[in-house]
Amino acid sequence: MMSANGKVSGTGTPEVDTGYVDAVAGAKREVETLLEQTKCVPLLLRLAYHDAMTYDSNTKTGGANGSIRVQRELDHAGNESLSSALELLEPIKAKYQVLTYADLFQLSGIIAVRVAGGPFINFTPGRRDSRVAPPQGRLPLWDLGDDSAVKTLKRVFERLGLSTQQLVALCGAHYIARWGRETSTDPELFDKHYRDLNKRFSNAYFRDLLDGKVPSDLALLQDAEIRQYVEQYATDQAKFMKDYAAAHETLSKLGTQLPVTLYGGSAAASSSFGLDDYSTQEVLLGAALLIGGTVLAAGWWWNRRKRLLKGRL
Repeated sequence: MMSANGKVSGTGTPEVDTGYVDAVAGAKREVETLLEQTKCVPLLLRLAYHDAMTYDSNTKTGGANGSIRVQRELDHAGNESLSSALELLEPIKAKYQVLTYADLFQLSGIIAVRVAGGPFINFTPGRRDSRVAPPQGRLPLWDLGDDSAVKTLKRVFERLGLSTQQLVALCGAHYIARWGRETSTDPELFDKHYRDLNKRFSNAYFRDLLDGKVPSDLALLQDAEIRQYVEQYATDQAKFMKDYAAAHETLSKLGTQLPVTLYGGSAAASSSFGLDDYSTQEVLLGAALLIGGTVLAAGWWWNRRKRLLKGRL
């Protein structure tokens, strides 16, 4: 994984220099155009989810590393139709070769949420690519027919290192992401399912779940811990948007060494501004400068400490 200037960091991750920042900004514009032309919000969102949800916090393997592009993983149960998402993104990857697949997949998922009417989600570049497919069976099963299925789902999120609250918040995207499993990129079918205002990004899933309009997921309500969050989000969309943004950011960094937040304030500020308020280049350049400034400050402090210690000896 090389940066725009051809350098490889000691950890194997791409160097987020100005060239890389420019590539992220260009890819952002390309993905936005792609979403407008193909109406592929569900596909890109599911691709981002499924690449990250292979993480195992016990073995520190899998996660948001781009390995879903490997055919062995793409054939795993639950990844139906995602080959279409890869085909849509491949021209963008070819145009911005310095960008890792892992960053492109997570950037695309974050933009998809925003285009669907969802909250601003912090994006931090620097994910490394992998071609090692994780074992099959790590993806959560959303066929929630009984209590045992719900318990299994909670265990999956424990393996991911995510809380029950984060599980419930991420469930709020299902009205959009689930459609992507049923079809590919046909605009007519997209209009039929996604143009329904109730299927845009909102807390409608939780309201409908409590009203019995999502029979496939009713077992979730039998779990008292899950139900309390469902009830909260059903009556407070602002809280759902805030919690979803934080949960999605955490999900997008599973299996990476990226810090929690580099820019844009905390996830709690997600309702006050979004991707449209600052260009990606401006925001990410700020992140890159912050990293560089931190490294320089650390180096200065260490050199000063050595001089002080030397003076004492």
